[in-house]
Amino acid sequence: MPTRPVVQAGDFVDADAGYRFRLVSEPLDRNLRGTIIFVHGFAEELNKSRRMAARMARRFAADGWRVVQRDLCGCGDSSGEFGDASWAAWVADVESELMQAPDGRPLWLWCLRAGALLVPAVLASRPRVNLLLWQPVLSGAQHLQQFLRLHAGARIVGSARADAAQSPAQMLRSGSPVEVGGYQLGPALASGMEQASFDVPAEFAGRIAWFELSADEAPELSPQATRMVERLSARQVAVQAELLCGPPFWQTQEIEECEPLLERSLAALGDGGAA
Repeated sequence: MPTRPVVQAGDFVDADAGYRFRLVSEPLDRNLRGTIIFVHGFAEELNKSRRMAARMARRFAADGWRVVQRDLCGCGDSSGEFGDASWAAWVADVESELMQAPDGRPLWLWCLRAGALLVPAVLASRPRVNLLLWQPVLSGAQHLQQFLRLHAGARIVGSARADAAQSPAQMLRSGSPVEVGGYQLGPALASGMEQASFDVPAEFAGRIAWFELSADEAPELSPQATRMVERLSARQVAVQAELLCGPPFWQTQEIEECEPLLERSLAALGDGGAA
């Protein structure tokens, strides 16, 4: 089926203590199949994945979807610095987009990596929202630990009286921000992430399309992901998990792409997108 012409428009919307930048991609004829809201990754993973997200958004729009890409508080072109962000502000950003989505049409939350950690909070009262997951992070505590370990030599930012022997994790738990990998990370964001884990509400009635990537020729889902998929399936959740061969574009040194991920994601929503 031929794709439809796409129109894209960016704007700034008011939000708590500032504004947020959002980019909307949709078919030119505005004849919509539904809405897809993108929730980006954490810190540098956001920047590394921008090209893949942009390409996917245009493909979805050409297939009839309205795609909303919002820079969360302190990220991208939204107001505030990364160090000003809090987990509660990120939850509020995603909830704001969900509330603006038209009723009566399929609605998907498309989460990259740590974006999946926001799912339990934002879907607590929205059981019919569908999920498109790209390499979802399942444990916020583990993700934060890996981020801090990756930048173990980072300079600690805070009081001049701070004990230089303290680790970044200890500083955050004591209420002081830390600088890791060029990002100033505040306690309000780190604490929320540390306590978050991926799950869906007990009343969840949507679909889940779950994609992971591996550079191996014979890739397999990670044990953690396998256990989660099995748990969801046992709860009668409609989850389809697929592992594709491709580069982990959210963390590669050079900007990478994965064409199979774009194609399979488009196909996953191509049956009408309804739960």
